[in-house]
Amino acid sequence: MKIKTFIENDSHLLKEISREVTDELRSLGTHEGLIFDIQVAMEEALRNAMIHGNKFDPQKKVSVEAEVVGGKVRVCVEDEGAGFVSSNVPDPTDEENILKTSGRGVYMINHLMDEVKYENGGRRVVMVKCLKQNNVKHGGK
Repeated sequence: MKIKTFIENDSHLLKEISREVTDELRSLGTHEGLIFDIQVAMEEALRNAMIHGNKFDPQKKVSVEAEVVGGKVRVCVEDEGAGFVSSNVPDPTDEENILKTSGRGVYMINHLMDEVKYENGGRRVVMVKCLKQNNVKHGGK
């Protein structure tokens, strides 16, 4: 599987590209728990790119790449925004943040995927998940 595309800042397109990736993973016989983790992380990254990165600017696009190589799925999401520093994102499990209705995307991505890197000034997130079920705990590391 190899997917490389650009999408507009539209939540319907977010679901379509996510479905395309999860359908491909199912066709490879990937465990549903792993597919769930990948889908949630991918949709959070796409949503963050559209909302926080591109600020729903219709002139900006989100780049999406997904591929399976060597028993791992690698998903890259990149926006055209100003970027951010992931270590500056407030911890949603801190007492002052626990009741907030947003701010959990980066936390969830980091806990659902096996490897997460932020590149290009925070505009690009690279997420990797091992597809071998016996080496991975679902819903986190």
